[in-house]
Amino acid sequence: MTSHEHNENHFMQAVIDAAPTPIFYKDAEGRYIGCNKAFEEYIGLTREQLINRSVFELFDEDLAEVYYKADKDLFDQKGTQIYEAKVKYADGTTRDVMFHKAYFHAEDESVEGIVGTILDITERKKAEKALKQLALTDSLTGLDNRYSLMKRLDHSLIRQKRENFKLAFLMLDLDGFKQVNDNFGHPMGDALLVEVANKLKSTFRECDIIARVGGDEFSILLEKVASIDSLKPLAKKILAEFSEPFVIDSKKFSIGISIGIALSSSSGSSSEDIIKQADAALYQVKNSGKGYYQLAEVN
Repeated sequence: MTSHEHNENHFMQAVIDAAPTPIFYKDAEGRYIGCNKAFEEYIGLTREQLINRSVFELFDEDLAEVYYKADKDLFDQKGTQIYEAKVKYADGTTRDVMFHKAYFHAEDESVEGIVGTILDITERKKAEKALKQLALTDSLTGLDNRYSLMKRLDHSLIRQKRENFKLAFLMLDLDGFKQVNDNFGHPMGDALLVEVANKLKSTFRECDIIARVGGDEFSILLEKVASIDSLKPLAKKILAEFSEPFVIDSKKFSIGISIGIALSSSSGSSSEDIIKQADAALYQVKNSGKGYYQLAEVN
């Protein structure tokens, strides 16, 4: 190696060492032939400890097989490769990362292999998860929103066809809520809706889906219901819970609730069928004096 080549190698190493993301490169046999300081920190080994060693000498067998297969596929295709993975850093933290890898061929040195970078996307993944959750959640109560409820109902109907269970859909409408809003203002009305949501969460199972679908309208999705008769004690329990006044800032608020319930026993029901029947049952309750429940079966 000439002094010019030696200086050039030092320069290139200094360049990649300045990069904040881990960078590595391997030869055609899958042995490491170089990396930067960020990769040393990621893997917990120095460059000298990595050179001429394969993934099978550095990682446990299962993980080494994954890395080896990915590298072999890339080398055979002689293209590029981008994929996401969860990796454990040398400091013990597990992070979401994105691998960017590419085949290279240096004709003058008769060297070929792969070069890769590892981008830490942990914060991006957290943000994506938070945004996704936000899109499915009612911002006031923390319950599912209408969009989330419809997605869950569609998924439940798919499972119903596969597992052949009964499914119930409840539509609940608060009685007297408008007067609270009109007389005490929207902030008090919002506080009351939060208390209603908390009461519903304490009444139902964790596996049940509770959603706020409108101003003072809530819906509940129940899977694996025993029978239509088994829903009567549940409806009566909800009515009893709402017969007690809510206390907010030392003020008592008495509101009632009306409930329309649709039971789907067959695997041929559509979400539209179920919602239509529950809505019709709720309309009957509201039209006959409120404060009670009505059951309907979906044919």
